[in-house]
Amino acid sequence: MKFSDLTYKIVAYSEIENFNSDDCIDWAYEMLVLEHSSENLLILAGISKPTHYFEVKEYLKKALNELNIKTLEKEEAILSYSTYYIKKIAESENIEQNLKLIHTFCQNNDDNENIFDFSLLYWAWDDFKFGEEFTHYWENANRHNINQIIIETAKKWLTKNEKEIELITN
Repeated sequence: MKFSDLTYKIVAYSEIENFNSDDCIDWAYEMLVLEHSSENLLILAGISKPTHYFEVKEYLKKALNELNIKTLEKEEAILSYSTYYIKKIAESENIEQNLKLIHTFCQNNDDNENIFDFSLLYWAWDDFKFGEEFTHYWENANRHNINQIIIETAKKWLTKNEKEIELITN
């Protein structure tokens, strides 16, 4: 059965500093649309936003348990949470915003080596936003090809981590 892409973020909630609990509400709604059902999933979907983490935490834990979805810790959580944003980048969806979010997440996780390339790409993009023609952050990148480089890097990252990502929703 298909899962909401937000599942990648949700299963990492316990490891994420400043976790956005509103994502839990969106996730619950998307899961219901995808024909998943459980008592606590219904409760989560019915909570009004904005939410507070402590308001949704117990319902989220119970909903994940009812759906047999395990929460992740440490490196698995970082991989999963990153996957959400990197998939969006690979699909050309809000590239700049998602790149900034993955860059910030990388910094908050001690420049995690598995996602560090996205920080370098963020800094390269930043150079071009401020008028630079070339950047030392990414070889052969320029203002004309940076978008494509970011998308291709995201696709390669997803392929490289495919087996680990597959385990998240299985």
